[in-house]
Amino acid sequence: MEIKCEYCNGNFEDTLENCPHCGASNANIRRMVDKTPKTIEELAQWYKDRNLPPYETTRFFIGINYTAPKAFGIYRDGNEIVVYKNKDTGERAIRYRGTDEAYAVNELFLKLKSEILNQKAGNINRTGSSGAGKPKKGSCLFTVLTTIALFAGIVVSVLLDGAGIALVIAIVATIIACVVLSTVEAFKKLQAKKISWLIYPLVFILTFTIAFIPIHRYSAPRYYNYDDTIYCRYHGSYYTYDDYYDDYYPIGIEALPVEIRNNSKDYAYNWNNESWDDRYSFKDSDYYDENFSSSSDSDSDYDWDSDSSWDSGGSDWGSDW
Repeated sequence: MEIKCEYCNGNFEDTLENCPHCGASNANIRRMVDKTPKTIEELAQWYKDRNLPPYETTRFFIGINYTAPKAFGIYRDGNEIVVYKNKDTGERAIRYRGTDEAYAVNELFLKLKSEILNQKAGNINRTGSSGAGKPKKGSCLFTVLTTIALFAGIVVSVLLDGAGIALVIAIVATIIACVVLSTVEAFKKLQAKKISWLIYPLVFILTFTIAFIPIHRYSAPRYYNYDDTIYCRYHGSYYTYDDYYDDYYPIGIEALPVEIRNNSKDYAYNWNNESWDDRYSFKDSDYYDENFSSSSDSDSDYDWDSDSSWDSGGSDWGSDW
């Protein structure tokens, strides 16, 4: 079946990975990989999962033929899917009409994601502009150091997994301690004696120690070898390695050998006595990539804070899209 390229509007077969005209990746194939909504119902569920405001607030109407001005929407019209925009004048611009539901859904999906990011940016700007007075040099320095510390913590969390997450928690806890303690009058008196600053590293070390052990145990895969079969525990669930498919697949705890359930320490993979095969690494498996790896465009980036405001009046309602 022929589809239209999202970038150059050229037609090509949907089985091709790239558009032969401009080289852009085939969105249909990409959507199958990144779990993009492919039906109106899936898009509506994605919208609901993001905790977005009602359709009347965002002006995105999913599965509804909304006829009033200022609206984006998608609905079924017989065998066809219609993606539309109602301008501020009431005139309707049709973005797509056809039978390719996945393509139609993706058109509105991309527009919705773009608008969510715009609204988030607008909230930040409105919050920043509402502050009064010129920030003090000390608060600016504190903000810079905090930003650097958080960025470093995030980078380390990616590299070190459990240790990095614990590091981020420790940094955040220390920052909170700094903010809270700086408002306490008794603490201010200690500052004059230069004793109070010892509290910050103590808070950091204590928080890191408390957070590291449970997070590391939870986030690091744990392997077991029973009867020449490798089992893995990760995030509280169990998986076993299939030599035929060269990949892991999930199993229920009832499928885990009773010997491991009763005495897991005896069957933990012995790193000293057993030759480790890299193919058993759970985080290098296809299953992990498909189910746990995060992308730069994570759905959580579009989660909506119920305390934020949505101002649809700032959208460009005069254009076709």
